[in-house]
Amino acid sequence: MKLKIRFWITSAFILCLFVGAFAQNIEVGGKVTNKTNGELLVGASVVVKETNKSTLTDAKGNFTVSIPTKGATLVVSYVGMNKVEKKVSAAGTVNFELTEVATSNLSEVIVIGYGTQKITNVSGAISTIKSVDIEKVNAVRTEEALQGRASGVSVIQGGSPGSKPTVLIRGIPSFTGTDPTVIVDGVQQSL
Repeated sequence: MKLKIRFWITSAFILCLFVGAFAQNIEVGGKVTNKTNGELLVGASVVVKETNKSTLTDAKGNFTVSIPTKGATLVVSYVGMNKVEKKVSAAGTVNFELTEVATSNLSEVIVIGYGTQKITNVSGAISTIKSVDIEKVNAVRTEEALQGRASGVSVIQGGSPGSKPTVLIRGIPSFTGTDPTVIVDGVQQSL
């Protein structure tokens, strides 16, 4: 009985040695920060290039990812920051400092739905109302601030005091009635 137990323990030990010897991955960890102010970047994406392995930084800007023993390239990205790539070939700590993306003049960019386009690429009509013009009016409602300032937008006041005005864009009502659909930061608003 003791011989069988020794045999199985020895077999398990040898199996563990083989598994450790043929392990294909090593652990790499580190921290991701903003280069200009040293701020920790929470939720930054850390991807092992040309694989499907990835992770996100935690609340303290730390990450841990498994890479092949032969080495790999880590790609770190964050919204509003430039991507950084580093070649890593050994286990340990690799810190990343990201720089902010240089922004162009905002008057050249138009936000459309879930993306942006250069103003030269937009084929539709665009109306812009500056906040300074809205402040001069001292309007109680948003619709009143738009009245007479945006081409193609008609604001028709109701007959009684304090009633909600009707807003028509190019004279066409929406599918839900005469009110246009207003979306602010991805959330539908009511006028």
